Amino acid sequence: MTDRLGFSLTQLRYFVVSAELGNISEAAEKLCASQSTVSSAVMRLERQLGVQLLLRHHARGVTLTPSGRHLLGEARALLGQALSLKAQGDALASDTAGRLDVGFFSSIAPFLLPLVHRTTKERHVALQLNVYEESADRLLEFLQDGRCELAVTYDFLSVGARFHPLADLPVHALVADSDPMGRAGFIGLSELAARPLIALNAPAVLQHFEMMFARAGVSMPQVMTTTSMETMRGLVAEGSGFALMYQRASHAMTLGGGRVRAVEIAGDIPSVSLGVAMMPDLTLSSRGRAFFEVLRSTVSTGHEVHSLV
Repeated sequence: MTDRLGFSLTQLRYFVVSAELGNISEAAEKLCASQSTVSSAVMRLERQLGVQLLLRHHARGVTLTPSGRHLLGEARALLGQALSLKAQGDALASDTAGRLDVGFFSSIAPFLLPLVHRTTKERHVALQLNVYEESADRLLEFLQDGRCELAVTYDFLSVGARFHPLADLPVHALVADSDPMGRAGFIGLSELAARPLIALNAPAVLQHFEMMFARAGVSMPQVMTTTSMETMRGLVAEGSGFALMYQRASHAMTLGGGRVRAVEIAGDIPSVSLGVAMMPDLTLSSRGRAFFEVLRSTVSTGHEVHSLV
């Protein structure tokens, strides 16, 4: 048995209209097709189904065979379901109401998602966001298998996806507030490399940092990883090392009561882009476009996009 149907909805429609009118010529006129096209389509349908559906009467039109009479109801039901499916698809494509599955890179979500969610509800009351906070690899997997329509991430984490940049973010160093190095206007990567780099346990992010140090001609420092952003900030505050971040945090206090400070990095260090990733051949739904516009306006108006990595 094969999953391939072998026949089309158009053939079914030609059969149904021909059977209802009892005349292929009249059916062709109603369907805005040639008589030969309708006749050939019905004959192909009969071959593909393996049964004769119509009896052809010279100059007297057509009548249903017993098999045709049995299958006529099924064909009508199938065409009705197809029309219902089309209507639902049209509604999904043109309406901003309903559920939208979006992904957020885990280190971006805490800083950007709350404001974006509030703004989305203000502009599109009926739009329901279903959010996945995930690693870069999982986000790409979710895009590929259709669990997410789009994902908010960084350009260097969106390999294999179509990426729409929203903002360029320069890198800063995060050090303990009490660290004398934090009092300087700028810190070089070579100075930072003398102490451990505290980072989230995300292979793609660590690889990005390795490339950053390599481009600057500086050896990669010792790395200490954690799965929690706030733990990372706490370790920095206690002098265990430094972290790298894109955009400044909105507050210096950590949950443990320590304080951190963001310092500019000296040298020509490339910025990264914050934006939206989606599958290359995907056309965004109306809900996806609405969310994208909310996201773009939120970021462009400078609403503190604080995203640590």
